[in-house]
Amino acid sequence: MGTREILNMLLESIASIDEVRAIGMSGNKTSLPLVGEGDIDIFVYSKNIPKCEIRVSIMSEIKELENFKVNVFEEGHWGIADFGLINGVETWVMYFTMEENTLNIESILKGDYPDKLDNYYYPIGRCAMLKDISIIYDKDGFLQSMKNRLSDYPSNLADILTQYHIEQLEDTEDLERAVTRKDVLFYHFALDLTLDHFLQALFALNKTYFPSRKRSVQFIMNFSIAPSNCSERLLEVVRLGGSGETLDQSFALWSELVSELREKITSPNR
Repeated sequence: MGTREILNMLLESIASIDEVRAIGMSGNKTSLPLVGEGDIDIFVYSKNIPKCEIRVSIMSEIKELENFKVNVFEEGHWGIADFGLINGVETWVMYFTMEENTLNIESILKGDYPDKLDNYYYPIGRCAMLKDISIIYDKDGFLQSMKNRLSDYPSNLADILTQYHIEQLEDTEDLERAVTRKDVLFYHFALDLTLDHFLQALFALNKTYFPSRKRSVQFIMNFSIAPSNCSERLLEVVRLGGSGETLDQSFALWSELVSELREKITSPNR
């Protein structure tokens, strides 16, 4: 049986659970990943999380769903998560309560979580996901209300995030020490941390919810506000950072990019 058919069976079964009020999928619902290309991520919203035995029952009824497990995650950023394989493609079903999700999103939009949390989870990325989520089932209009809420990036949030991340970029001690020592691995450790702040500031400046580090170059190429030739120069920073003999050139170019970004952020015309 095809992946689409099995997925539809699973989605219909989840929607039949009394507590479930909304189901969405991240990514492009019209093009499913092949094995090794990515996961199928299903987000389920309800007043209360359906009981474990109910979730076991609906998954066990779909014989084509292989290696299913429930409660793989039992708390945290990814909700109550169940797992299975559809024709070898990893499929995650993540359950959240509508109240918890709403409170979390409002807190993020207020600027309570300006930076990534444990294991590179970006709270702002949850806003990016919900803004673009593909609605599969929406009995009470919950997901559509979330999409409407997130359709306009709050100016106050942009101010909070740009200010926070541009301040973090002022600390260049580790980068400078790595350059002095010609220590490539230490340089890349420090560069990874500071690059994260640069990207988050740049996304906030362009009022775009930062989804994650994936496909950053494609996003940057479409931004209206950015340092000149930003993506090309960022890639050059990384390239020059691959040799101890060119670390100083990498850091010099990096400093120029940060300076230009700071000018964009503080410009009264932005």
